[in-house]
Amino acid sequence: MDRTWEKSRVEAFSDGVFAIAITLLVLQIGIDPDAFADPWRALADEWPSYLAYVTSFLTIGSVWLAHQRLFARSEALDGVTVRLNLLLLLAVSFLPFPTALLAESLDLSRASERAAVVVYGGVALLIELVLALLMRRAGERHWRVTVRGVAYAAAIIWAISLVPTAAAFAYLGVAVYAVASSRGAGQLIPHPRREE
Repeated sequence: MDRTWEKSRVEAFSDGVFAIAITLLVLQIGIDPDAFADPWRALADEWPSYLAYVTSFLTIGSVWLAHQRLFARSEALDGVTVRLNLLLLLAVSFLPFPTALLAESLDLSRASERAAVVVYGGVALLIELVLALLMRRAGERHWRVTVRGVAYAAAIIWAISLVPTAAAFAYLGVAVYAVASSRGAGQLIPHPRREE
């Protein structure tokens, strides 16, 4: 017989990991003290850090929204679900590293941009795949997760073959879409209710 896990403890632990991961993102933004001779230029030159930060913040936020929705519908958690949740948290808590890589590599060279965008996309794709497995485990099919997974895969291919910086902006687009289209309390674009 498989042990059931206390949902509130798993949710509390998960929320803590999401909160720490999302907070670590801002630590990558900084300006070299030598650049303060022209502070406005120094602030403008940090655009890759801003792009990476907003993209990752929205990515983690969209995963948190989906996670909250998923756990709100679950009665009890089995061992497989808890372990899949740990895998999801592993990938989410790793996201600050490719975020920093992305912020540091944009505008350096085509090779560094390509490597950073591919690594970022790979981690984002892993997050989407694990989230899809969790949703399937809960008996829920979530087409938005599939759409995002396909979008991440397409952006990775785009980064390898075409313009890596454009793929970084594509990740931002996927993240904005993910937050805006999520159901529940975090929904940014309300859909009118149909009268029955």
